[in-house]
Amino acid sequence: MRISSVTIRGYKSYGSKGVTIPLQDKLAGFIGLNSAGKTSALEALRKLFGSSLMEREIFASDFHIGKDEMPKDITERELSIEVRIDFPPDGDDSVPHFFSDMVVDDTDEDPYLRIRLESSWRKSELIPQGEIDVKTYFINVAEGEPEEADTKKIFPSRLRGLIQIHYVPAIRKPGEQLKYASGSILHRLLKKINWKDDFKEKFDTKISEINDAFKGLSEFNTIQTSIASFWQKFHKDERYSETTLSFGGSDLDSILKKLEISFSPTGTHKPFGIDELGEGYRSLFYLTLVCSLLDVEEALSKEKDEETIGTTRPLLTILAIEEPENHIAPQLLGRVIKILKSISEKENSQVLLSSHTPAIIKRLKPEQILHFRITDVYETEVNQIKLPEKTDEAYKYVKEAVRNYPEIYFARLVVIGEGDSEEVIFNRLMNVMDVDFDDNIITFAPLGHRFVNHIWRLLDALRIPYITLLDLDSEREGGGWGRVKYALQQLLQIGVKKEKLLSIEGGAIMTIQKLKQMHTWDLVHAKALQGWIRRLKKYNVFYSAPLDLDFLMLMHYPEFYKKAIPKGGGPQIPYKDEKPEEFEEKLTGSIQATLKSKKATGYTYSEEEKELMIWYNYHFLGRGKPTTHIQVLSSMSNEEIEECLPPVFTEIFERIASILNTH
Repeated sequence: MRISSVTIRGYKSYGSKGVTIPLQDKLAGFIGLNSAGKTSALEALRKLFGSSLMEREIFASDFHIGKDEMPKDITERELSIEVRIDFPPDGDDSVPHFFSDMVVDDTDEDPYLRIRLESSWRKSELIPQGEIDVKTYFINVAEGEPEEADTKKIFPSRLRGLIQIHYVPAIRKPGEQLKYASGSILHRLLKKINWKDDFKEKFDTKISEINDAFKGLSEFNTIQTSIASFWQKFHKDERYSETTLSFGGSDLDSILKKLEISFSPTGTHKPFGIDELGEGYRSLFYLTLVCSLLDVEEALSKEKDEETIGTTRPLLTILAIEEPENHIAPQLLGRVIKILKSISEKENSQVLLSSHTPAIIKRLKPEQILHFRITDVYETEVNQIKLPEKTDEAYKYVKEAVRNYPEIYFARLVVIGEGDSEEVIFNRLMNVMDVDFDDNIITFAPLGHRFVNHIWRLLDALRIPYITLLDLDSEREGGGWGRVKYALQQLLQIGVKKEKLLSIEGGAIMTIQKLKQMHTWDLVHAKALQGWIRRLKKYNVFYSAPLDLDFLMLMHYPEFYKKAIPKGGGPQIPYKDEKPEEFEEKLTGSIQATLKSKKATGYTYSEEEKELMIWYNYHFLGRGKPTTHIQVLSSMSNEEIEECLPPVFTEIFERIASILNTH
């Protein structure tokens, strides 16, 4: 059995309309910016399935308060936390326990279980925190069906132990879990031991022998006699007149409270206690304790000798981990996720984690990730990661793209470019334009052009705004009008209205058939091409024109790029006046190489631009593009860059500022 969805209404940042969190896998990652509702979702499950009254207690502060509401004006509130539990098609050991309370949507469909916590709060003049009522029910009607008074049945307390949650907070205190105290992990582990009577008798005998051995020491008796003597001088109460100095108590529980774990060898010739470990190892050891508890429960449940079994494991154990990355070195996070995955694959275990780090998220499947965000009215919204169909060629590309650039999940804004050159240049322009990408949580992702509509659709689903910079590639195969056609088609695929996107003069709308032929249009119609490029800017799609970003930078900073050559290097350009034929041959070869065609002539480029293709061929086809840009940009001051900045960058950064001001 496993939880397949959690629906939360009126709890903390979850509004009264409710939010359903789908759990498609037994391992799920909750991601998003701070205060987006991730921890609240994990805590909601504790309210429902916590093992102690303290964990399940509902407080007045748990009830949602809207953005424009004044707490003093609120007189009553309600919240609910509901889970849907699905069972494997062939059933398992858990089915008999819940069979009478299962529901089904339709004939021949699999049955499932609905469990819901409902709580109400009412303002009270007598009780400062207000009157709070809490009840947990089985909901005996299918989802979407109307509920009546007789469709809810009180969830019996005897079943609480069948579903348990182990919550690992962001701040790890493993020392508290190593105490033999109610609710601690060590307490749960040791309670699973069936302490037989003959063992207890032997144990008590050994403790008595140790205490007797101590009493046999003269020095020990001297200490005890002295304490007893002075104690009797201080008071005359007969109830406490006798004092006995002994070894840690004589009963089993007293000794268990003294249990400790130490670590060795340490290099200091003495063992280390848990509190002497660094934060990272303490965090890892907390996870170790939880994993050990799950392992012991599983081992005991398979034990055949009933005399040795204390208690068996629950039918479903939910492991809820807040920020597993805390204090742990990045190189160890892969091991942590591997262990958590193995736990989730156990028959009766399910793992939910929240995280803020790409190092964790990149190790999860996109299908396992749920994105949390806060809306304009300060309520939590949860969205799944949208991927193309598995049969689509784009599926593997997009899946790998988001796995390699998981930073996009945490961004307020994503700038999408074609490749590494864009990333280098945008990193430098941040300083020039005084827009800090880190401070504003802006992520650059080189995911443009191929399957870009799927990247757009994914970001739309996550409600993350984006700006796209593509290459125009004039006179390259598929470039020019072909690149504009591509962007228009991709926008249509993500749902942009044709009537608005393809409107032309006179109120007419370009037909899809005509759009399909756009790539055949002649590039000499430069005015018309620029008109469509301006149209696409309204949809945050910009172009490095007339070719690509590398050529754009070369056009605007030619002298700086010409200087960026090693000693004795350079493109070896024949003198134009002295050797015109050799120069023309060099130029023609460079044009063809730059435009990637033996038939290319560069007829839409000026003579000056065509001559720059010799340098383009040298810098960007014969050497590493990012390296060249880094070398050139590092040699320039902010003022020198800003003086000749390509207009497209000014437009992009203005758009960035506009988006950030409205989000």
